[in-house]
Amino acid sequence: MAFIDAFTSVARTFQALVDTVKPTVTHTIKRGETVALISDQYRGETPRPVFEQRIKDANPQILNWETLYPDETLQIPVDESETVEVFNMAAPADGRTLSPKERVDAAVLKYQQSPTPEARAELKAAIEAEMQDRYAAEYRARPTGAVYDTEGIEHYGISIAARYGNDPQTVSVVKEIVGELKVDHEVTFALDVARGGGDAKAVMNILKSQWESMSPEARARLATSPELASLMRDRVEPWVAEPFANFKDNGDPRAWVTPANDASGRLAQLTAGLPPELAYAVVTQNLDTIMKIAEVKPMYAGEKFGGTSYTNMARVVGSLGDSPEAKQLTSDIASTYLAHAGDWRGQWVPLSENISNSIRDGASPALGLELARQLEAKGRTEEAGVIVRGVLQGAQAVEQRAKADLAEYQSMLTELGRVLKYAEGLPPEALAKAVEEYVNGKDPQWQTKFRELEQRLVDSGNQLKQALVGLNDLPADVKATYPELESQLKDLANKDSVLQAIGLAASRDRSFLVGPEADSMLSLFDVNKVSKEGAELLKRLATDAIQQNALAVFAGLDRTDPASVANAKTQLEQLGKRYANMLGKDASQYQQAISALEKLVDVPGDNALLLQTRLKQFDSALRGIEGFNPDQPAGITFRSIGVAAAGLIFAKSTSELISDPTWANTIAAFGDAAGLHKDIRDLMHRPGSVPVGADTPFTDTQRGIRGEVRFENWNRALGLISATGDVAKMVDALLSDRPYKEVEAGLHAIGGVGTVVMTLSSGPAGALTGAVMVGISVFGNSALAGQRDENAKIEASYQFLIDAGFTPEAARIIGDLGQDKYYQSIPVVPLLMEEGRRGAKTLSPDGRPLTPAETMQAVNNMPPDKLQVYVNNLRL
Repeated sequence: MAFIDAFTSVARTFQALVDTVKPTVTHTIKRGETVALISDQYRGETPRPVFEQRIKDANPQILNWETLYPDETLQIPVDESETVEVFNMAAPADGRTLSPKERVDAAVLKYQQSPTPEARAELKAAIEAEMQDRYAAEYRARPTGAVYDTEGIEHYGISIAARYGNDPQTVSVVKEIVGELKVDHEVTFALDVARGGGDAKAVMNILKSQWESMSPEARARLATSPELASLMRDRVEPWVAEPFANFKDNGDPRAWVTPANDASGRLAQLTAGLPPELAYAVVTQNLDTIMKIAEVKPMYAGEKFGGTSYTNMARVVGSLGDSPEAKQLTSDIASTYLAHAGDWRGQWVPLSENISNSIRDGASPALGLELARQLEAKGRTEEAGVIVRGVLQGAQAVEQRAKADLAEYQSMLTELGRVLKYAEGLPPEALAKAVEEYVNGKDPQWQTKFRELEQRLVDSGNQLKQALVGLNDLPADVKATYPELESQLKDLANKDSVLQAIGLAASRDRSFLVGPEADSMLSLFDVNKVSKEGAELLKRLATDAIQQNALAVFAGLDRTDPASVANAKTQLEQLGKRYANMLGKDASQYQQAISALEKLVDVPGDNALLLQTRLKQFDSALRGIEGFNPDQPAGITFRSIGVAAAGLIFAKSTSELISDPTWANTIAAFGDAAGLHKDIRDLMHRPGSVPVGADTPFTDTQRGIRGEVRFENWNRALGLISATGDVAKMVDALLSDRPYKEVEAGLHAIGGVGTVVMTLSSGPAGALTGAVMVGISVFGNSALAGQRDENAKIEASYQFLIDAGFTPEAARIIGDLGQDKYYQSIPVVPLLMEEGRRGAKTLSPDGRPLTPAETMQAVNNMPPDKLQVYVNNLRL
């Protein structure tokens, strides 16, 4: 079959790169030469360990490579397609061999005279040889302290480049080569470590671990390297293919079940959690086995007959990501399945069930969606409709699972949600500390269960997004194969359980609401189809999406380019219309607020005073929009966006590193101009209450970030926990050089009445604390509405207030939430915070408005009898 032949050729792509037969040249060993030095003279762009092994393979007569004898002849493999000319540098007049430094000098001279690829290859080999020589000398001097790594390569490279400081072009070339050597080292090191990993699972685990610490350039090189393909061929492919090793087709279709289950299970196990690029390499190298797995008839690939192969393969496809290469590979795998469709009489319903069950069990819908597309393209409309129904039913099953998880999740949060409600208005740092103490006080089983439950909900949110987007983005002719799809899809999207799972996933992933897929998902939501609580959550999701996308516009803006300025204004204008379905009656006000942001687009970044003037105009415009005053949630949110945008404009136009005090003062001035209250302005550059230390689980993350951001206060920025406090992290992220930095920028909205507190999921208060706070913010006060505690005292609330920073005596008085014939159970803390904000004389003798932290201090300083009377009066 022509298709199978073509597909087989794809499977051999990496193999052909590895198995190319290479001619050889001869080399006569000189005194003192090692295989490493010989390799450097010939290997060109090939990593040293790989080329050394090629030399060893070509010379089996050499028994001891540690001691080479002069005048022996070696066969040196040379790549015909990239033959490297090795320059025979003239020896000094005294007949001695060139030193490593002299070799570099000679190579530089040769390259300056004739900058050919061959001359550059020799220069690279010479530079690395000098680095290795210097490292060897250091190692001899202190063998336990010398390390040859990318930092060492950079150190050696700087000193080598400095020797040619009077020639900028040569310095530039040397620095480029040093960068290449660093990448070479990262890739070679990762592969060498992985080769020592033992079985296939160990190899992939090591590669995954190495990947996390590699530079983007090294990752790209590793993912497509012939050496990786060779490693996959030798250590991974045999293990995946092993279940089919002794299989003989005896005509019984049930005989395929066991080997297909085992092989697909191994492939799913290897690709689970892998970076998509590595998963792609694994799958590509195992296409022969995938072709055998695809021969299993659908009824035997599903759970009715003990089959797991379809679900396993759906998981494998889901690991590939959404790059163009991944989509093409998914298409190829789907084609492999459909190549056997001629034998599938009566198999379409079982296939639909397999797809539905796989999605229910957590697998990606991508394979099923691709099968539907290809079936419709072949004119098999009825079968395509059956497949589409299977995907939709799988998504509906995920919704049911999420609904059950949400009920349990909310029950675990009931007590904490109540005490948070009663503590509303406290400073975010105080709340974070109290929440952390509350969580730490729970037993380990509770904490484990909560983590697992929340992760399931986040996974459900991600899966629902995939299914909703995949079904919504199907071509019209494929959608037409299942006429009920449109209405059922919108019904599914607008269920409260779906909205809450998606809201939770969006709170944990800054890229969740950015990009075409996010827009496709958000277009399905309809404020007229959801509950009252759902409408509030839709507004929050829309606000988050507006914030993230608006700031992405400012991140990519070049104010010196008129076309970029015009494009930015167009993008902002489009944002105002994109989420009208989610904002309902408030859509026009949000559109006006977004339009007001356009005043900041074309301001020169080096004119801080003009930026402040524009922010004042922005504030004035917002005051003219209903619901956007400085003391209202939407007004606070949009003013924060304006300040963040101004911060981006200012920082991107400032040539020198912005110091922490300078940045804090600038943000404060911008916040003041935008009309933000002082406590909110302070939050926009306030360090968190818990520092990130060297022994925290977030240290590795910080190590990876530290060299890529401009601000020295990154660790402290991670401590920001309020809705507006996220601005500092967002600005830092947008100013970094990381790929896709714009999707990391997000500003969590203040939603509902009062303060809804959130924290970064990777914040220093701990992942679990972050999870709890996100959970509370997702479900909001509506989940706690009407709850009144009939007990005389709530011990949890009392301890919570102490942990937040109140004295035990003050906590006893303000935490007395009992209801009797005189007093209803009314939370006192929000009332106290409001008294402080308005400068009540009892708390602020001079009538000055107090911040929440100052209000807490005033309450702690008040005599108990006076505080009790004050609290009684507030309740009355």
